[in-house]
Amino acid sequence: MKPFALARVLQLAERRSETLARTVKLAHGVWLRARGHQVRLLALRDAHIGELASGLRAGVSAAQVLQTGRLQRAQAAKMAAAQASIDAAHRAWQARLAEWMEAEQKVKALRLLEARHRAHAAVQQRRIEQRQHDELVELIHGRAGRGAR
Repeated sequence: MKPFALARVLQLAERRSETLARTVKLAHGVWLRARGHQVRLLALRDAHIGELASGLRAGVSAAQVLQTGRLQRAQAAKMAAAQASIDAAHRAWQARLAEWMEAEQKVKALRLLEARHRAHAAVQQRRIEQRQHDELVELIHGRAGRGAR
């Protein structure tokens, strides 16, 4: 039986798919960490707003209000940066996922070709065995027929 001609290609494609699967998981982790950072920033902002609300009831100076405004603008900038980080991480994750899916399709196609190759080889092997059997039977019957005469 002839070996599968694309066996090495299949092996390399499987290895590439496994590597890409790890990069997908890594990119997904980066995206999740970016989302976690945004959640922490939101919690910090909410806590600061709560402090400001309780401080306003008691009364605050104009300098404190200005300082609070600066802090809120800085927090808003951090939130915007966090959102940009989330968006970039999500795009990277989706790109890696698409690349992995394409590689996985190639692996599936090569596996299908390998299965077809094996099935074809099995059919050929059965034909060879049948032919050998038929020749053996003919040989035996041919000798038996000549021996009876």
